[in-house]
Amino acid sequence: MRIAALIGAILLILVATFQGKDSSETWFAIENIEIKGDLKYATKAELQSDFSSLLDQSLLSVSLSDALATVLSSEWVASAEIRKVWPNTLQVLVHEHTPLAYWGDRQVLSTSAAVITPKTVPDLPLTRLYGPEDSSDIVLEQFGLVSQVLASSSLRIFSLTLEPRGAWNIVFSNGVAVKLGRSEILERLQRFIAVYKSDLSGRIDQITSVDARYPHGVAVGWTKNK
Repeated sequence: MRIAALIGAILLILVATFQGKDSSETWFAIENIEIKGDLKYATKAELQSDFSSLLDQSLLSVSLSDALATVLSSEWVASAEIRKVWPNTLQVLVHEHTPLAYWGDRQVLSTSAAVITPKTVPDLPLTRLYGPEDSSDIVLEQFGLVSQVLASSSLRIFSLTLEPRGAWNIVFSNGVAVKLGRSEILERLQRFIAVYKSDLSGRIDQITSVDARYPHGVAVGWTKNK
């Protein structure tokens, strides 16, 4: 099959060459970009728009490495494979990034730690991570460590925030917010989990705040009895 395709391509080139000096370029101009892959977050229409600069280029002269660079510049594309399909088609197999968490309010962090700024932010049940500019790697690493500590509990993270001065704050899906401070984050989190399991889990609606920045315990703010 590959030999037949190659022979067919050579014949087409020969035919185009005999049509005139400039016809080989126009004969094989890219008219169609065929997108394949299991798409969950980007649409084919969006990708067609992102790859539109490849249209009208000659399939003869277009560099696959340059075409790949264009394809990879699309936000959701993690990797891709490109084939020339004669006479006028570029076939692109797309592998998307897998979202892991939200980064701020407009971006997404992937499982490969890539920061994605999609045209439309997907509505997914993901943890929200916040931090100063260029701190996504640090926050993502801390998120992984915190998640490991929480694995044996029923607590799940709604948001994790690194403040500009280096302090960490966490909000759980049940609404409880905990201040963890700037050091000994995991140790403080473990102390909070112990207190939560023994004293707090049944009184979530009465808690206003939790401060775990103490060396031997946590401070809990309670709602006032009416």
